[in-house]
Amino acid sequence: MKRILAGMVLTAAMGFGQPNVTAWDVLKKGLAETNPDKRKQAVLALSTIGPAPEVIDLLNESLRDKEIIVRQTAAAAIGENKIRGCMPNLRAALDDVGEVAFTAAKALWDLGDRNGTQVLEDTYTGQSKKEPGMIESAVRDAKSKMRDPKKLAMIGVNEASGALLGPFSMGITMAQEALKDGGAPGRALAITTLAQECSPRAVELMYWSLGADHNALVQAATAKAIGKCGDQDAVEKLMPLLVENNVAVRYMAAGAVVRLSIGKAVPQSGK
Repeated sequence: MKRILAGMVLTAAMGFGQPNVTAWDVLKKGLAETNPDKRKQAVLALSTIGPAPEVIDLLNESLRDKEIIVRQTAAAAIGENKIRGCMPNLRAALDDVGEVAFTAAKALWDLGDRNGTQVLEDTYTGQSKKEPGMIESAVRDAKSKMRDPKKLAMIGVNEASGALLGPFSMGITMAQEALKDGGAPGRALAITTLAQECSPRAVELMYWSLGADHNALVQAATAKAIGKCGDQDAVEKLMPLLVENNVAVRYMAAGAVVRLSIGKAVPQSGK
């Protein structure tokens, strides 16, 4: 009966030439739902409309939602749909809880804004008990900044941040590694994002991580990033991984060594 009545209302609205008004009402009702999963779905739909002023206002409101998953979804959707009008609020979200801050940083990066670089770096180094000494003056205490590193648990593989394993071309064989260490997907996604520009600092973090981070998912992502951003000197650092038991790490390192050896690496910026 409810479905029939809803259909009658929709038909009546369209008959009066107001389908747009009815559709907005549906979306706004979704954003006001008490169930956060329903609000999340409404946010995803809203973001596909484009950068209309009302869309920007509503997405900015969603970045302040009381539920973490809704705020994280809003940040991810803004980045995916390139809603530039929300960038000031994304920057503010960098001070939110870990998973929201990370997603906001990734969204800003996708929009060409590097204000969230520190959050990505903190995520990459945050699971270590010891910061890399060579850059300790530049790296803040990640566990303090991220507030609750455990809440980064499935960044990169949950609904808000998108699929992690597929784009890495590592396949589901790495899923077990993600489950062993909840922060690993976030660290792997962080270095993959930083590797898009191959800054000297990002490369420095990659080399540090080879010895400091022993999660196979992160090692494989780091080897891949070094293959893209490193130089001939990186080959020696990668060689120990060629005897790793984990095949994903071993093969990714081998691919990186081959790429670097034949001179296909992307030059580092600033060189």
